[in-house]
Amino acid sequence: MPQLYLPPVAHGAYYYQLAQLAAFGLFVGLLLGQGYRRGYPWRQWLPLVAAATLALMLGCQLVFLPTGEWLAWLRGDAAVAHALAHGPRSVVGGAAASLLVVLVLRRALGFRGWAVLDAFAGPLCWALAVQCVGCALVGCCWGEVAAPGTLGVSFGPGTLPYLAQQAQGLLPAGAAHALPVVPTQLYQLLLCGGVGLGLHALRHRAASWPGGSRYLLAMSLLCLGRLGIEFWRDPAGEPLLSASLAVAGFSLLKIQWLLLLEGLALLGGWAWLVRRRAVAASPYLVPVPAIHSALVALGLLGLTAHFGSGLLAASEVLTLQLLLLLVLLAEARTWLPRLSWALPRLAGVPLAALLGAGLLLATAQAPAPQQNPPAPDQAATSHFTLSGGLLGNYHDADETYANNPGSCGGSTRYNTYQQVRAGGGEAAYTRTNAAVQTTVGAGIWLGTQHIGVHLPAYNAPFTVHADTTLSYNLADVHFYVEQERQIPNIGFAVAYRLGLHAGSLGHYSYYTDTHSRDNNTFAPEGMLRVGFPRVAYLQGDVGYGAENALGAYTTRLALGSGLGQLHGSQLLVGYANSAHYPSPNLAFASANLRLPASTGLGALSLEPYFATDFDRHNIFSLKLHYQLGR
Repeated sequence: MPQLYLPPVAHGAYYYQLAQLAAFGLFVGLLLGQGYRRGYPWRQWLPLVAAATLALMLGCQLVFLPTGEWLAWLRGDAAVAHALAHGPRSVVGGAAASLLVVLVLRRALGFRGWAVLDAFAGPLCWALAVQCVGCALVGCCWGEVAAPGTLGVSFGPGTLPYLAQQAQGLLPAGAAHALPVVPTQLYQLLLCGGVGLGLHALRHRAASWPGGSRYLLAMSLLCLGRLGIEFWRDPAGEPLLSASLAVAGFSLLKIQWLLLLEGLALLGGWAWLVRRRAVAASPYLVPVPAIHSALVALGLLGLTAHFGSGLLAASEVLTLQLLLLLVLLAEARTWLPRLSWALPRLAGVPLAALLGAGLLLATAQAPAPQQNPPAPDQAATSHFTLSGGLLGNYHDADETYANNPGSCGGSTRYNTYQQVRAGGGEAAYTRTNAAVQTTVGAGIWLGTQHIGVHLPAYNAPFTVHADTTLSYNLADVHFYVEQERQIPNIGFAVAYRLGLHAGSLGHYSYYTDTHSRDNNTFAPEGMLRVGFPRVAYLQGDVGYGAENALGAYTTRLALGSGLGQLHGSQLLVGYANSAHYPSPNLAFASANLRLPASTGLGALSLEPYFATDFDRHNIFSLKLHYQLGR
C-alpha cells in the first residue's frame, strides 16, 4: 500500500481557520437553502439557524468544561474563556448542543412535530466533511501507527503526530518525518460525505418517512461510523473520553461506549418511526407572535456579545455576524411598518443599520495591531488589488408603452420579470501617502439579462408566467477614483469616490419602474463616507460597484464598522433603493472579510453582498480580492 507524506504546513492555523470558515459558511448556506425549499418564513427560520449555529460552535468547547466551572463560564470569567478558546474541541459536544437548542426553540418559533430536524441532517454532514480537510492539513485527529503494507500518512516535523511520537519515544531526535499513521481524517471525511450522499440518494423514499427520521438515520450512521474509526485513532489524538473502560469483559474507550449507545438509540428510534409511520397530527409550521422571533434574536445578540470576543475564533464570529445581521434585517422588515405612525418609512429602514452596528461592535474581536497610515516623513506605500466575482439581481416591473409614439396608436401595459447574471474582474492601484490614500481602479463585467414579458388582463396582478422571454447581452466597463483623508489624532476620516459605468448596462426599467425600454449606456457612480473607520461610519452611494449598476441602478444609505481595524475587515448594513416592483425599498448587508493570516503570497479577502425586499426584488454579489504588496 502507498505511504503518503504531508510536509509541515507553514501556516497550519491559517489553513485550519480557512477550512473552519468554509465549513460553517457551508453549514449556514445549506440551511438557508433548506429553509427556502421548504417554504419556511425567514423570520421563523433564521433565528433557529442562528441559534443552532451558535450552539454548535460553543458545544464543541463546552463538552470539555468541568461542571464545577460552568457558573464561572456563565459569569464570563476571562480565565475560563481563555482556557476553552485555546483548548481542544469535539464535534460530539457541538452536535448535541445544536440538537438540544433546536428542540428547545422549535415550538417557540412555530415548528411543530419533528420535521424541522431533517433540515439539519445534510448540512451537518457536509460541514463536517469540509472541516476534516483542515484537520488533515494540521495533523490533528490523527491515527495510530500504520501497520506495514497498509495505507499510512507521514506528517512532518512540528506537527501533532510528530510531537506525540517523539514524546512516546517512537521517533529519534531530528527525524525527517513522523512514522506513517492511519489516515483517520480521510476516513472521517469519507464517512461524512458518504452519509450526505446517502441522504441525497434516499430523498425521494425518505419523503414519505415521518418527520425527524432522516436526522435520526444520519446521526446514527455518523455515530456508528465514528465508533469504528476510533479503533484506528491514536489515544493521544482523542481529547474526549479517551480512557479505556471494560464492561462485561469488553474494553473500549469511553468515547466509543458513548458513541455505541447513542448510535444504537438513534438507529432504533429511526427504525421505530419508519415502521410505525407515526406522523404528528398538528401542522408542522404555524404562525407565531412577532415578539417570539424578536426575543430570540435579541437573546442571540446578547449571547454572542457576551461570549464572542473571548471564546469563539475569528472565523466563527464572522459567520455569526453575517447570520445575525440577516436575522436583524428580517426583524426590521417586520417591525418598521408598525412604527410608521411615528417614523417616516424611508427614514426608519436604516434602523436596521443601527441594530447591525450594535452587533458589529458587540461581537468584534480584540482590535488587530495598529495599521495607521505612514507618518508624513515616511515613504509612501502602494499595492495592487486584483478582484473577480459574480453578481446578479432579480426584479419585476409594471410598465406601459406607447404602441406608436407621436400618434394615436394608444399604449399597452406589460408585466416584466427581469433576471441578470454576470461575472467579471477589476484591478486597482492604491497609494498611501501620509494621511491620504488614493485608489484608481477599472474593471470589465459581462453577463446576460433575461426579461419575461406578459400581457396581463385589465388591472390583473402580476403572474409568474411570461408569454415570451427576451435576452440581451450586458457589458459594464467600469472606471473609478477613490480617495480617503484621515485626521490621525482623532481617527476621523472622509472618503469619496467618483466613477462611471459605460456599455450595455440594462434594458427595460433601468432607472425607474416604467417607460424605459431602451438600453442604458452610461451611469454615474458616487460615494461619500464620513466617520471613524475603526469604529463606525456613515456611507451614502449611488451605482457603487458593478453589482449596483448592471441591470438596475441602486442607491444606498448605510452604517459600517471596521471592527477595530483600519483597512482590514469591514461590515456594512443599511437601506438600498432601486425603483422596481414589488418594492423599491431594500434592506442590505455587505462585508469585506479579510481571511486569516497571509500566506506570504498576498492578502485575500472575501466580499459578499445581499439586498432584498424579502420578496421578488433581490440583488447579490460575491467577490474575491487578492492584494499584492503591503
